[in-house]
Amino acid sequence: MGLFDRVRGLFGGDDAEPEPATGHDDAEVAPEPTTDPADRGRSGVNEAADGEKSGSHGSHWDTVTTGQMDVISTIRGAVESGMPTEWRTDDGETVVGYRAGAGPISTLVVTDPGGELWTAYPVAEGITHELAVETVVPWANGVEAQLTGALGDSTVSMFATNYVAIDERIEGTRQVELAALCYDLNPADDETLTVDDEHEFSTAGMAGFVPFDGGDADDYVFQTRIESVKQVEFGDATIYRCRAPLFRDAHGNDYEISIYAAEHACDGYVPEAGDDVEGVFWLQGWLS
Repeated sequence: MGLFDRVRGLFGGDDAEPEPATGHDDAEVAPEPTTDPADRGRSGVNEAADGEKSGSHGSHWDTVTTGQMDVISTIRGAVESGMPTEWRTDDGETVVGYRAGAGPISTLVVTDPGGELWTAYPVAEGITHELAVETVVPWANGVEAQLTGALGDSTVSMFATNYVAIDERIEGTRQVELAALCYDLNPADDETLTVDDEHEFSTAGMAGFVPFDGGDADDYVFQTRIESVKQVEFGDATIYRCRAPLFRDAHGNDYEISIYAAEHACDGYVPEAGDDVEGVFWLQGWLS
């Protein structure tokens, strides 16, 4: 089986151009044994056992690509051009990682020493914050995980993009580089809301996020005001890199992150500094 076929195993099925992934439907924390939701298993590598989580990246790739063939080309290119690095899984198995990409969004590919694909996903440069990591949820393949922790006076969950490279206990205070990849991004309307039937406030300039109903732990609905925008490229895709607050704490301090929105996620909208925007994104963090 060649790399082309292994990459298709990330999504399930053998069709060259399947329908795009929908619904941000990563697995439940503890699915039924040896199952993989939506038939997007990784050729058995990431099948879940009791108490383990089987995850997938189909909808995550949708944030930066427009078709499966683009994903396959991106992964193949990363393996061909990336510098191989050996890591150990949670079970002590040796895996090989390849990270490649000239811009702020790169691709991380993990294979076994023989070249069998274990996982691949986009990794975005972000803004570093101090996070008090409280819980870590490893995925079944032993090379990926999500974590939850305290960021200021808020609690946030994210995908740990370099979990496989961390060979020490993760829980505790860590420096984490936060970035988000948008499933969609739209201009936000200024609304006036009433609280307790008497206090009115405007949503203009607000910054906040809440879990996305139906998504995984690291999927969020958000609204924020863009501080700056830079146009970047990922393969053939044009992507807007926005600096904006993830949220604002009770003392008025902004916790800014990098938010990436591809043209196809904006549906014709071009974000600009000063715009109030809303949407849904996948939150990720690179641990120091």
